[in-house]
Amino acid sequence: MKFVKNEDAVSPVIGVILMVAITVILAAVIAAFVFNLGGGQEKAPTASIVAANNPDTQAPDLKISHKGGDLLKAGDWKLSVVLVGDAPSYINSNTTGDFSVGGLILVDSLTTGASFSANNTKVTGGAANLTVTTKYDVKLVHVPSNAMLVDTVIEVR
Repeated sequence: MKFVKNEDAVSPVIGVILMVAITVILAAVIAAFVFNLGGGQEKAPTASIVAANNPDTQAPDLKISHKGGDLLKAGDWKLSVVLVGDAPSYINSNTTGDFSVGGLILVDSLTTGASFSANNTKVTGGAANLTVTTKYDVKLVHVPSNAMLVDTVIEVR
């Protein structure tokens, strides 16, 4: 009687085990990226921030309103108001007040050299006052996530 050695079964078993192992490792790596399990950058807030010409005053100014969404913590955001075409010039929010729903920032001058007064309600003391019929580039950035929350052009009237 002749014994037949069947070695074909060894290879498919090892192949299946390797494929399962590779699939599990690949799924773990993808899940780490999708669910941000590896840490990294802070998540950007979801907020509805609107910048517009301020019709409530006779002075040439604009207003930035927080219409809804997440609170912007004091010191976690910065603002730039410059002439269209100029490089952004950011000033950081102060650390004494949050920008929450219903909040309003009035801007009457360019942000170059400007500062906030109490509770982020007025930007003043810039290099030059805003002028009528001039277009300004307005940017508001959440600093920890480096997310642009507002990037618009406003014509002051």
